[in-house]
This record gives sequence, C-alpha cells and structure tokens, in this order.
Amino acid sequence: MGYLDELKKQSEVIRSEQERQESQESQQSAVARELQPALKAIHEYLREAIEVLNVVQPEVPVGYDIKGVGPLNNLRQENYTLSVDNWENINQLAVRFECQQPKADVRVVNVKGRNEFVAQREYLWRNNFQFKEKFTMDGGSLYVEPKVIVRLEFSPDIKQRKIRLEIRNLLEVGTTTRWIDAKDVSRDKLDEITGLILRKSRDLDALSTGQMTDEMRMRIKEGLRKEQEMRRRHEVQLAAQRAAEEQAKTEDKLVSRLRKNIGTLVKRK
Repeated sequence: MGYLDELKKQSEVIRSEQERQESQESQQSAVARELQPALKAIHEYLREAIEVLNVVQPEVPVGYDIKGVGPLNNLRQENYTLSVDNWENINQLAVRFECQQPKADVRVVNVKGRNEFVAQREYLWRNNFQFKEKFTMDGGSLYVEPKVIVRLEFSPDIKQRKIRLEIRNLLEVGTTTRWIDAKDVSRDKLDEITGLILRKSRDLDALSTGQMTDEMRMRIKEGLRKEQEMRRRHEVQLAAQRAAEEQAKTEDKLVSRLRKNIGTLVKRK
C-alpha cells in the first residue's frame, strides 16, 4: 500500500469517527430537548411549593441517627430554597432546606486513631455536615453543627432518557438516586415530592413507579391545609395581642399626661 492510500485510509477512519460523534451529539441534544418541558414543569411547581412552605412553615418532626455522632432529634425543618442553573436550558434544578436544633450546642466527636479520624471526617464532609476539626497525635476531635442539610437535585439523564433525581439526607443520612419518566411528570407526581419533603411519605420508589395512593395524597393535602389554618390563627392571635399592647401603651401615655397636667395645676394653686 502506497503512502497516499495509507493517508486516505486514516482520513476515512477520522471522518467516520467524526460522523459518529456528530450523530451521537445530535441524538443527545434531541433527548435533552425532550426532557426540557418536564424539567420546566418541575421548576414551576417547586417554585410555588417553596414559596408556600416558607410562608406556612409547617411543623415537620425530623430526626437522624448520624454515624459517629449519635442521634439528632427534635429538629426544625426550615429555610427552603430553590435554585436553577439556566431557565432556558435546565441542567441542574435543586431544592435545599435545613433541619436543625435552634440554639443547640455543637456536638463534640472525639476519634481515636488517625485512619478512623480521617474516615469520620470524610463521612461528615461527604454528607454535607458543617464542622470544625482539631488534630491530635492519635486521632482528633470534630465539632459538628447540629444541622442536617437536605438537597433534592433534578437533572436530565441523556443515557437513561429520563430525569435523574439525586436525594441527599432526606429520609436518612446519605445519597440515593431515582429516575422519573418525563411523560409521568404531572401534578400528582409532583405532589409526591412534596409529600416526601413533608415526611408524609417514605416511599421513594413511588417517584419512579407512581404507586402513591389517593389516600396518601389526601393526607398530604389535608396536612398542608391544617398547617396553614393553624398558622393563620396564630397570626390573628399575634395581631390581636400587638393591638392590645399598643392600646395599653396609648392609655398609659394618656394617664401619665393627665397626671402631669393635674400636678401642674396643683402647683399653680
């Protein structure tokens, strides 16, 4: 084979590889476009849900058992946020909230052994705990904030042709993944996500299989309705209390002014 034939052969191989890559990229772009409407529907639903959760602030009983740290109970779930990388072409959509003990002391974890200390530190770092550290000759101490950060992240999975949902520290410490068919994204399906956030459901597989029952959905909606009603009553009571306090202050000022005026008149006499 001559030099020119060898170069032609190499050229054909390169051209074939380029065509294969272009075809693959074209297919990936098509799949990504197919998933965008579902991702945008999820974003719109979660935007509304996060706004309502931050207003209602439902009481959600939360507790975790953290390896090496022990149990964290009676946590308050709060500070819901929603972030998106690019509304026009969503590649990452995330819900984040915190479960913490207000004004609780830092947990001190003393670990013997350097390898054990490194492993415990890695576990806390990997699961997004906030902590400070202090090394010793044989291990060290970790000062862990009594707070668990929960994150639900949605992204397009081109290979699976589905929406990938990565769930961190929701039902337990750690990360798990589920996939959602774009065609299954509906109001009921998204209500299942709210049910998980509110701890009304522990069935992660319902996200993938759609097996959440009507009874479970009704419990979630009824729970939200009751929480909102309790919040409304509490706000009415606070408003009445503030009004009474303002009225009492006004009356005190009037009495004080009246006494001052009477005192002035007495002195003049």
